[in-house]
Amino acid sequence: MNSIKRTNYLVNELLMEKNVEQSIDMSMQLPDYCGDVNRILQCFAFPNIHSESVSDRKIQIEGTVLVRVLYLSDGEIYAYEQSEPFSKSVEHNGSEIGAVLDVSCAVQYVNCTAASSRKMDIHGAFVMRVCLHACRESSVIESVEESHIQLNKDSLSACSASGSAAAMIEAAQVVDIGSDKPPMKSIIRNTAVPILLETKQVSGKILIKGELKIKTLYKSEADTVEALENTLPLSQILDVEGLLEESTVDIKLQLAALDIAIKPSALGSMSLLDMEAKVDVSACAFNCIEFPVLKDCYSTQFGCECNFKNVSVDRIVTTLSKSYMHKIAVEQLSDVARVMDVWCDGIQTKAKLEEGQLVFFGSLDAYVLYEDTEGVINLKSAQSEFRFAEALPEVCNIKCEPKAVITGCDYIITPGGVEIRADIQLRAIVFECISEKVVDEITLSEEALPKTNSLFIYYPKAGESLWDIARRYKTTVAGILKENDISEESIAGERPLLIWA
Repeated sequence: MNSIKRTNYLVNELLMEKNVEQSIDMSMQLPDYCGDVNRILQCFAFPNIHSESVSDRKIQIEGTVLVRVLYLSDGEIYAYEQSEPFSKSVEHNGSEIGAVLDVSCAVQYVNCTAASSRKMDIHGAFVMRVCLHACRESSVIESVEESHIQLNKDSLSACSASGSAAAMIEAAQVVDIGSDKPPMKSIIRNTAVPILLETKQVSGKILIKGELKIKTLYKSEADTVEALENTLPLSQILDVEGLLEESTVDIKLQLAALDIAIKPSALGSMSLLDMEAKVDVSACAFNCIEFPVLKDCYSTQFGCECNFKNVSVDRIVTTLSKSYMHKIAVEQLSDVARVMDVWCDGIQTKAKLEEGQLVFFGSLDAYVLYEDTEGVINLKSAQSEFRFAEALPEVCNIKCEPKAVITGCDYIITPGGVEIRADIQLRAIVFECISEKVVDEITLSEEALPKTNSLFIYYPKAGESLWDIARRYKTTVAGILKENDISEESIAGERPLLIWA
C-alpha cells in the first residue's frame, strides 16, 4: 500500500554485558627508607581504567592497578604502594556505529604475604563489568491515507542516547599544611573522591564543575599520625553531539591517577604537599521524542489483515541525586585508646522496584585504624550492607544503573567499638521500559465487503469502547456518534445503540 506513512524512532539496545576477571600478581621489594615487615595490617587494590576502545569484534581496555600495603615495623606504621599496568581484550559480536562503552571495576579479593622482612608477595583479582550500548533505528506505521481505513492511533515517548563525549581533567596544586600541623615524614595513605557539583548545558556543549576531595594520612617527624583534607576544583567543557538544552545527561567522574609528594617549604620545613590528579569525565546525552503509533485498524470497504509487532522503548521517569548517611558498627574494639583514621571503600550498589519505591541496596567496607590501650597499632575492618528507598510515580518495569560514591566519613567511639558514619552520594537516571503491540503491516483484500445496509440495535457492555463496536460492524466511530447523538467514546450502562452496517 503506497498510502502508508511510516515514522522512524531510536531504541536503546544492550549489545553486550560481560564480567571479565583480571588477576593481580606482583612482588614488592621494600626500598631502604622503609622499615622491615613485622606485621602486615592490610592490603588494598585500586584498579583504574586509563583507556577503552571499540573496534571490529574487539574491545581493548588499558589500565593500572595500584596495590597499597599497610604494615608495622618495630611498632611504627608504614605504607608502601606499587602499581602495575594491565591490558585486556574482550571479544564482542560485531562492530556497531555509535556504540557507547562503559567499564567499571570491583575488587574481588587481594592477599599479601611476607616472603621475607623486605619482600611481600601480592595475589588477588578484580572484575571488570563491560557493557556495550547502542541506538538502533526502527520504524512504525504512523498513518494511512485511505479514507475507508479506520485508524486507532496512540503515541509513545522514547528516550535514546543521542551522543556521548569523554575527556581527562588534570588538576594540580601545592598546599602548605600550616603551622598548626607538625612537619611530614612519610605518607601512609591517600584517598581522592571526585564529586559532581554543577552542570550547565546549551546546544552541543555541557559545562561540568566538580571537586576532588583528597584526604591524606601521614606520619610526622615526631612519629605521630596526622590527617589532612584538601579540595581541588574540577572544570571541563565537553562537546556532545545531539545535546540540547532539555536533554537529560548522564555524567560519570572517575579518578584516573593521583600523585602526592612531600616537599620542603622555603624555610626548609617538610610542610608542602604537591598534589597532581587526573580525573576521567564522560557525558552521555539522552533525548526524548514522542511519535505516533497505530494500535489497530480495519477497512469499511475491504477485508483487512493486520500484522503486529511489539515496540519496546525507554522513558525517563526521573533523575535522582541524593545524599544519605549510613552507619556502620565496627565491633569488638573495647581496647581503643585513640582512633587514628576511619574510611570506607569498595562500595557496590544496585537498584530495584519494590512496592512503589525505588530501592537502592549494596555493600561497602569500613576500616578503623587505631591505637589500643597498650600502644599497639591495629586495623579493624567490617563489611556493611545498606538500603535506601525513594518514592516513585506508578511504573511497572524500570531500568536503573545507580552510581554511588562515599563523600566523607566521621565516627564516634561506642562502648563496644567504633560507629562510622559514611556520607553516600547516589545519582541515577531511572527509565521505565515500555512494550506496546502496534500495527506493522496492513494487507487489503481485492474483493469489496458485501453491503447489507442493515440497521442493528446493539446493547453495549459497561466500559465497552465504540472502536470495538464500530470494528465489529465495519462502520465508523463518527457514524455511531452521529446516529445516536452522543459524544462519549466509552459507553457505560445498557443504553442501546442504533448502528448502520
